[in-house]
Amino acid sequence: MKQDSILLFFCLLAITATIVFVWVFRSSIKAEERTPGIKNALQKRFWFLLILVVVFGIFASVTLPKSPYFAFAEEVPAKVIHVAALQFSFFLSEKSIDPKSPSGDNIELPLNKVVEFRVTSLDVNHGFAIYNPQMRIVTQTQAMPGYINRLRYKFTKPGIYHVLCLEYCGVGHPVMQTTFIVK
Repeated sequence: MKQDSILLFFCLLAITATIVFVWVFRSSIKAEERTPGIKNALQKRFWFLLILVVVFGIFASVTLPKSPYFAFAEEVPAKVIHVAALQFSFFLSEKSIDPKSPSGDNIELPLNKVVEFRVTSLDVNHGFAIYNPQMRIVTQTQAMPGYINRLRYKFTKPGIYHVLCLEYCGVGHPVMQTTFIVK
């Protein structure tokens, strides 16, 4: 349902943008046919830019509050999971990971509780993508050396979730994956 309304919104936005562009194009051609030069060019540009700014303003006000950076921002996470990516594996642990000798744990996460993943990389950029048991992506972030990305998510369905790398990181990229359980 939620995806349908978002798709409808973007379709209406695309149709509106197309109508505005066609109107500006056709009105410019008519002006050139009647007289040399475009009449009221500055006024047409003003209205076009004003409409464009309003459309983008509406788009930003609708989509930005729903971005993952604001999701669950007010909630205290039930668990914090530290993630270190290293060619060609992920290490997940409930305590900080030592970069000199990384090791991970078998992770079990609570259902319907906010979990925070603190994601970093020990070598190159990696993608940290979480897939549900049906192998559909549910959330993702970047794993970058020297930086910790905080990703919060609330798992609403139990099962075995998969973590795969979304950014090509070398010949072993396809085998860079791990799993955790949500109960």
